[in-house]
Amino acid sequence: MNGRDRDTAALVALQYTERISARKRDALIRRLPVPSELFTEEGATLLRTLSPEAADEFKAVSERIDGVFDALERAGASWVTCLDDEFPELLREIEPMPAALFVKGSVSALGGFALGVVGTRKPTRYGLKLADMFAREFARAGITVVSGFARGVDTAAHKACIEGGAPTVAVFGCGVDICYPGENRALYDAIIGGGGAVVSEYPLSTKPVGYHFPERNRLISGLSRGIFLPEAAKKSGSLITAELALEQGRDLFVTPGSVFSEESGGTNALLRSAPHALVLSPDDVLAHYRMTAAERVREGDTGQMTIEETTVIEALRRGEMHFEELIAETGLGASELSDILVNLELSGIAEQTGGNHYALC
Repeated sequence: MNGRDRDTAALVALQYTERISARKRDALIRRLPVPSELFTEEGATLLRTLSPEAADEFKAVSERIDGVFDALERAGASWVTCLDDEFPELLREIEPMPAALFVKGSVSALGGFALGVVGTRKPTRYGLKLADMFAREFARAGITVVSGFARGVDTAAHKACIEGGAPTVAVFGCGVDICYPGENRALYDAIIGGGGAVVSEYPLSTKPVGYHFPERNRLISGLSRGIFLPEAAKKSGSLITAELALEQGRDLFVTPGSVFSEESGGTNALLRSAPHALVLSPDDVLAHYRMTAAERVREGDTGQMTIEETTVIEALRRGEMHFEELIAETGLGASELSDILVNLELSGIAEQTGGNHYALC
């Protein structure tokens, strides 16, 4: 990651060559023994079979590749190529696979267990509530939420993660140095500063043109184990993501909406063709992966807990304890401890076992 060797330079230059389509770029990568062969006469000949203009553009980018790397660093962006260990394994499975990704924030956020949350740009209050609820519960269970940073459902999902103190990944249809939509600037900064990532396959300064977003959608589903659609109209771009998810062998989860709501027309239609995708709560999704918030805590993932909650959980890991023992063990006051135990019970993490004793579920 962030190396400047010849193979890395070739892959970044290839990703910066806009006259080569994603599919042709993928075919080139899979055909060449090593990417740096693109710098040889044979490589130039191969590029010219695609188009002379593409070959000329690649040569021009290659000649200024140090400047490309310098510009990425000045923008606070990392690059990770398909040869790097940090490149998300799930993206190696998709076609077309990007040659390189450009990232602001934490590259490691791309490698965790992730679910995509996508939907309409004009959600109803019902759709917003679903996006918020599911994203919060996914984040609480240690799942990284991936979305497209668009207005509506995407924004609600990202915000839910940020408010819960969890990292989230935003996949852009423009350069990572362009915040689009502009009103999401605070969210953009919070994602990058909160352990999450803004990621794109497009060069810096690339504008958010319409045809980029269907291409971008394959990366949202590609990074995710499954895709959740809370609400989508019949012509919603999120339905493209759902189709791509199925093509990529990802899971699909859909909540039903009102038959009188245009914004639920797409998701309701999707459920007619894919009834197995029906979910009614976050627990339905977590159960599919045999995962619950309590299980994540038992495995040691307390990243979404407060310090005080983590202290109580660590104490209960040693076994059942009486309320007074917990006070002595944690140093918490009775009132604060009582509130924490109630929250842990409601979350399904701890339970009262009788006689004012408590244990992890």
